Amino acid sequence: MNVSFFMKAVMRSVWLLCVVGVFLACEHAMPLMQQAPPANLQATLSSIQATIFTPKCVNAGCHPGTGGGPMSLRSGDSFGTLVGVNSAYGRPRVAPGNANNSVLYLKVIGNNTVGGRMPVLGNPLSQAETDSIAAWINRGAQNN
Repeated sequence: MNVSFFMKAVMRSVWLLCVVGVFLACEHAMPLMQQAPPANLQATLSSIQATIFTPKCVNAGCHPGTGGGPMSLRSGDSFGTLVGVNSAYGRPRVAPGNANNSVLYLKVIGNNTVGGRMPVLGNPLSQAETDSIAAWINRGAQNN
């Protein structure tokens, strides 16, 4: 067997392994792809309801108010089931003026002290979506 042919084959294999290694290393460093938030997203309950709660929580079947989830996030129900209501985690679901002590916010950012990230199905919320929830809570969690 020709040594030159053998060396070329070894070099091709090494090159291929290096290329594959670079792609695998890059795959782990890349952030999760998230959908862009709706353009009309605001830090109000009505905007959060229309762009987050209804499509991603209620319509996904997790918090429809008919036996799913620990509470209803349907329009007209969400304020009363969230704001000032204690959770199973020893913190309020929404503590007006304090997103960092609100289970809703901690759940959507994936804080492990309150169980798993929400929503369970689909992609995590975008940074703009979690920021709007935090801003709504920090501004007093008004029924607006």
